[in-house]
Order: sequence, then structure tokens, then C-alpha cells
Amino acid sequence: MKSYVTKNSFFSIVTCTLNSEEFIEKNIKSVQTQTLTNYEHIFVDGYSDDDTREILEKYRKKHSNIVKIVLQNPKGISVAMNKGIKMAKGEYIIHLHSDDSFYDQNVLEHVRIFLINNNFPDWIYGKIMVIEKNGKRVGTFPNQNVFHNANDHLLKLINYIPHQSVFIKKKVFYLFGFFDESLVSSMDYDLWLKIATKTRWLFINRVISNFTVHKNSQSSDRNKIQINNKEQIKVVKKHLNITEYLLHLLVKLFLDAYNRTRR
Repeated sequence: MKSYVTKNSFFSIVTCTLNSEEFIEKNIKSVQTQTLTNYEHIFVDGYSDDDTREILEKYRKKHSNIVKIVLQNPKGISVAMNKGIKMAKGEYIIHLHSDDSFYDQNVLEHVRIFLINNNFPDWIYGKIMVIEKNGKRVGTFPNQNVFHNANDHLLKLINYIPHQSVFIKKKVFYLFGFFDESLVSSMDYDLWLKIATKTRWLFINRVISNFTVHKNSQSSDRNKIQINNKEQIKVVKKHLNITEYLLHLLVKLFLDAYNRTRR
């Protein structure tokens, strides 16, 4: 797909919020301090009833030219992410949720240079820094070299792409479809598997975002692990043949056993 830098924002940052007063100011600050300013920041809020909306309105008043806020009844994270995509004017979109933040002030500038130097791929992924609620760093993901290559065969065995590190062309969604709104989790993995063999994608060897582990997050809440596992199985069954599906299960069993030994 031919690409070029538009007169509008080059990047659209989509942030989904719901009672996010605890984390949202860190998210906003990490965007405001970016050295590259050719972006827009879109918030899809599920009618928060804490101080989230007040914080967002204060942000919008100061930066009305780049900040957009839409209120929408909570219907699932996929619905909220899709709403943000449809509002986006930038060429590339990243979903940076309320409890996520950019790793440093040069993320957008470095990503822009990478995209230009690589002839504007359809999408790229990088690494995230996993941190605890108190700010303690747990480590980066994916940190193994084997995951530092855009490999659609490996992707079928394990989802090694954190969505907080993905910059994807807006037009990709319109060509291949949006996030599956019937899924409560693994909607990102579903999209990666759907487009991996039909698009040009690359790895950028850089930490893009901070991902906060806390009890209420979808991907780190132990009470939601069973639901997440069921959703992932639903996704892989849709995209993988029987041999690939069995290999996926074997890899998952191995990783689950390995992770248990490290606790």
C-alpha cells in the first residue's frame, strides 16, 4: 500500500477510559512530552463517574486542536477501540489505554523515522516495559530474540505482539476489518492472525510503552485468566488448521508449566 505523510496528524493515539483517574494523568503526560507533536489524542470514555472526565476536559481545553473526547456506553473494549479508529484522522494508529503510557519522550519521533526509513510498512510492533502499580519494573516483552522478527508462522504458535507497542495504518482496518466486537479479550491476537500474511509488518527494536500490571486489568487479573484462555482458543480455532492448532496448544502447555516453576 502506497503511503505518505499527510497534512493531518501523522499519528492517532487512541485511549479507552473508564474510571481511570488513578492512571490517566501519567498517560496524558507521556503523550504531552513527546518531542514529535504531529499527533492527535482520542479518548473513548465509558461515562466514567470518578474524576476521569474532569481530567480529560482539562486536557482538552488546553489542547483543543489535538484532543478529542467521545462518551460511549460501555459495550466492551473492542467496541471502544473501534470507535477510536473510526474517529482517527492520522495515518498510523496506536491504542494506548488509560493505564498505559509511552516509555519515553522520543517514542513518536523514533517510530516516525523508522517508518520513513522502511518505506512505510502497514504495521510495526516493538516492546513494552511491564511495570507494577508502584512503578517497579518487571521486565520487557518480548525480550527473546526469536520474537524480534515478523514471522507469521511463529505468531500462530504464540501471541508475542503486545498491542501497546503496535502502530498500524488506519487503512488496514478498512481493508481487512476492525477488532471483533464479540470478543472480550484476544481481539488483538485475532487481528494479527487475520492480517499477518496479507500485509507488510516489521519489528522495531525499541521499548514503546509501559504496561501496568494491576488487579483490574484485563490481561493481568487472575480472575479473568479463564475467560481470556477461552477467548484465545476461540481465536486460534478460527485461524489455524488442526496441525497448527495442536502445536499452539503444546506451546501453551509448555509455557504455562514453565511459568508455574518461576512463581
